[in-house]
Amino acid sequence: MDQNSKYSAGGSLAGYLFQCRLALLRGLELARKSPASVISIEKFDDIAFETEDVAKCLIQAKHHITAKSVDNKSVDVWKTLGIWTDSFNAGVFQAEKTSFFLITTATAADGSALANLREGASQQNRAEAFDFLRKAAEESDNKTTAAARQKFLKLTDDEARLLISRIVVYDNHPNLTDVTSDIEAELILVAPGKTALAAQYLEGWWLNVVGKQLVAAQSSAIPVQHIITKANEIGHTLKKDALPLDDPEALEVKGYSDGDEKRVFVRQMRAIQLADRHVESAVYDYYRAYAQRSKWARENLILENELGDYDRKLEDSWQRKFDGECIAAEPQSDADKLKLGKTLYVWASQESVGIRNVVEKWITAGSFHGLSDQLRIGWHPDFQVLLKDAEMEDA
Repeated sequence: MDQNSKYSAGGSLAGYLFQCRLALLRGLELARKSPASVISIEKFDDIAFETEDVAKCLIQAKHHITAKSVDNKSVDVWKTLGIWTDSFNAGVFQAEKTSFFLITTATAADGSALANLREGASQQNRAEAFDFLRKAAEESDNKTTAAARQKFLKLTDDEARLLISRIVVYDNHPNLTDVTSDIEAELILVAPGKTALAAQYLEGWWLNVVGKQLVAAQSSAIPVQHIITKANEIGHTLKKDALPLDDPEALEVKGYSDGDEKRVFVRQMRAIQLADRHVESAVYDYYRAYAQRSKWARENLILENELGDYDRKLEDSWQRKFDGECIAAEPQSDADKLKLGKTLYVWASQESVGIRNVVEKWITAGSFHGLSDQLRIGWHPDFQVLLKDAEMEDA
């Protein structure tokens, strides 16, 4: 990949992330004013806020990695107006009841149409913006903006003035990185003292939601109320002594692969002849628990020796259950031993041993598999003999 392609790809990715973060920020802000609203990503526009299936607020988000100034003939201006003109002509919304926001990290040039359309613009400002844009549409020879300019020129003066009367420009907007600070500020009451971590968890959830909506065949509307609910949930988990739980997608948990057959904890399950589907489910539990525990440790949310104490607690529970089953069943035949091993495995997979506020079966089961991988516990009564080679490899 050459340098130009790399920068182009980087700029596109930054623009997409900016759009997603901006939607999340606006959703948090809107929660105070209109919690019943919904957000659409790339439905009517880059971002749209709707009430009763009507677009009330359309947002075009423009992000630039480096400082930039935009004037009446800039591509960003005409790409935005072209999109809005298409929607205007298609009649997908009532222009007189819809607000159009252009949010850009660039700076509107002094005396330009965009500078005249900033928040609080007067009727005189908007009249000048109309004249500037009509003139630019007629005089510009930029091929990239030609189609958009022609669409705008086909609007009647009344239509163009109506559209311009509903536009608000926010230039010099915080960039991709700085928007995160604004999101954190919105979460100050939800997670005081831990706003950065709360924003991180909320954004991870949000990107997953947006990704699913973008590929969904049906409506891409996301209720603002969902953001409120998730933010409060995250805030609750970040209270003193609480541990947050991540979505599997955010943890990027891997699934079963053939290479896992070499893992000791998988060999332990094969020793009691578990079906493939049970093995694959257990592998997922193992990797998910491992990923969550590792994330807690990286974020310094775990106290010293806390995970070690938790594992010793699980090991003690297993030992008591193992001894009890062996005393009760006194397995002699291979069939008896397989049956006991499966009974022990089912017990472990259904246990819910809490670690602070977290009481999840997959955390418990995945942690049991971690101990199994170290041969600290096992399912088959003779697991230490059957997996002696693995024990020797670790020695």
